[in-house]
Amino acid sequence: MNRTIVISQILVIEQAPGWLVAALNHAIIAGVLLIGGAITMMLQVWVERRLIARMQDRLGPNRVGPEGILQSIADGIKMFTKEDIIPRAADRWVHLLAPIVALAPIAMMLAVLPWGRGLVAVDLEVGVLYIAAVSSISGVGLMMAGWGSRNTFALLGAMRSIAQLIAYEIPLIIALLGIVLLTGGMSLARMPELQAGIPLFGSSIPGAPDLGLGWFIFTPVGLLGGIIFFICALAEGERTPFDIPEADSEIVAGYMTEYSGMKFAVFYIAQYLLNFALAVLSAVVFLGGWQGPGVAWLADAGLGAAASLLSLLWLLLKAWGLFMLMVVIRAAVPRLRVDQLMSFAWKYLLPLALVNVASAALWVGLTEWSSIEWGNLLPVDGLAPWQRIGVAALVTAVINLGATRWVLRINRAPAAAPVVVPA
Repeated sequence: MNRTIVISQILVIEQAPGWLVAALNHAIIAGVLLIGGAITMMLQVWVERRLIARMQDRLGPNRVGPEGILQSIADGIKMFTKEDIIPRAADRWVHLLAPIVALAPIAMMLAVLPWGRGLVAVDLEVGVLYIAAVSSISGVGLMMAGWGSRNTFALLGAMRSIAQLIAYEIPLIIALLGIVLLTGGMSLARMPELQAGIPLFGSSIPGAPDLGLGWFIFTPVGLLGGIIFFICALAEGERTPFDIPEADSEIVAGYMTEYSGMKFAVFYIAQYLLNFALAVLSAVVFLGGWQGPGVAWLADAGLGAAASLLSLLWLLLKAWGLFMLMVVIRAAVPRLRVDQLMSFAWKYLLPLALVNVASAALWVGLTEWSSIEWGNLLPVDGLAPWQRIGVAALVTAVINLGATRWVLRINRAPAAAPVVVPA
């Protein structure tokens, strides 16, 4: 998926115009991303059904293919043959376009994610801003589905979804902002490159081996930001316990109530692709992305192709691990009430995300500023880079732990007053 143009060598069209070669190159990259996304979605459904079944002492799908691996393909064929029903009172065009609007932005997110060492379709300098902007568009599709269906349950689900997206998108973006401060840029392709070395200290210690473990999650700023981001990702992807927009026990299926056949399947695909994209984004930003033991060694040995393949395997391992954590949470945690969900975002996650950004700014000041920029308040010029990182880690850990304890204490529900029954 590197942007190097190789189509002319594959198709032997050296005399073709440059625009045609570029168009074919991008078309093949887009095809690989979309086909890979479809295969990933089918594997996600199978893994989730089998894993939850095991946790609930059931078997799960086990008839179609070995261990039921082909069950998703059978379900897809069934969706193709099901009747497409549109309510008589629905707005036909809005009802039709809603699943497309919900899916398209998620497919666009896959283009800027770095899948490995040198494996990125489009390296945008504002990749974080692009992700934040594009991912919010899918909420428009959900609102279109609820409004265009002319169904009360669908409209309630759509309104719940929009309220949830707004509430959790703010701390999610602020959590990303802390990492943007640490890296000094918004390029997603550059973030894994800055997470080489050893835990916490990265590549700051001279002579230390490059283990590919300098992940931001090992820093206090990255740890708190990663926890906030993952919780918000659960809400953005409507995963349990944040699945109230389509709560079947309350509002049938939410905004998808009046959808059947392939339109319903498109919504289903969009949800699972969004979950996987958010898992990949979490891995890239907080877990080193494609960094891991052995990648740097293979690259230094001149085995670039092997290094790229190993880096891809590391990223997929992290992303699938995060997705399986989502599945375990779904099987183990009950659904929240609407008021609990909104309160958790505004009263817990938002204050902690703001404190984490302040900690990130302090980290940058302690590791990169001079004593003059500090107003001669801190003698940091004489410290080695790894020593400055140690000081920054200690200070930010104290701040983040204190802020977490403070937020939990002030939001603790007061004890109910005893009820006095008159004699």
